[in-house]
Amino acid sequence: MTISKAVVLLLGLGLVACASSPPEYRMIPTADHGAGVRFSRGNAAMVSNGPSGSVMLLPVRYNASNRLYFALAAFNTSGRPINLGTEDVRVYLEDGPALRIPDFNYLRQEARRDAERAMAAAWVGAGIEGYLACQQAADHPRRTEIAFRRASGELKMSSAAIDLQLRHAISERGRLVLQTTTVDPGRTTAGFIFADQVLTPTGGVRSIVVDVNFGGAAHRFHIVLAASDSSVEVATNIPAVPAQTMQGMQRTPETWHWTNGPSSAPYDGLEVID
Repeated sequence: MTISKAVVLLLGLGLVACASSPPEYRMIPTADHGAGVRFSRGNAAMVSNGPSGSVMLLPVRYNASNRLYFALAAFNTSGRPINLGTEDVRVYLEDGPALRIPDFNYLRQEARRDAERAMAAAWVGAGIEGYLACQQAADHPRRTEIAFRRASGELKMSSAAIDLQLRHAISERGRLVLQTTTVDPGRTTAGFIFADQVLTPTGGVRSIVVDVNFGGAAHRFHIVLAASDSSVEVATNIPAVPAQTMQGMQRTPETWHWTNGPSSAPYDGLEVID
């Protein structure tokens, strides 16, 4: 195979990879383990009640990111403060092991590593820019200075953009992710839980169980992960959560931004469950 043909083949493979869409599956709630569910045009909110309060889980109807994720909120109706964080949440494959749940620190370090890789690429890009500038100014007596200025300018702009993206990524993760919080009586805490992605075969179905320890009481949610091209439907006769209960849960200072107003981040803007 000639070099030109190899280059064309590699470009073709790259285009195919870019054109393929990420795997997508539906998160279908169930009423197992005593959970109630309220639906609004297919979107769902799952609620589990216990001696210390209630836990609400909002599955993401269509999940196609590099991580499985869902929203979680806990409402303290007891007479004592309760701590809650990612350390109190477990996600299990029903037919396999527990999934890793990265906390805020892990996600923060992940963003920093992404920035380091981007910075390494920026150095390479600046070097290429400097080389090209030097070649273009081959007959100029100050071509070395021209190349240095071009490379320095390119690196400075790239560095500023990477730093801004890093600060934005860390801020976004801090705002979204559930972080350990003391929930006083009558108060709420909420955030997103991220876990390792689950591979669901085409037309296939898998299940996860989410365990939340809130005030020493176990709240368990069973969710079916069905490939988007599967024919699996929501089960019938699922106990419904009353509208007044759901409205109260979704109008707290910690949860209103999930359902009200324009989406301010890719993970916000969950549908209102009236």
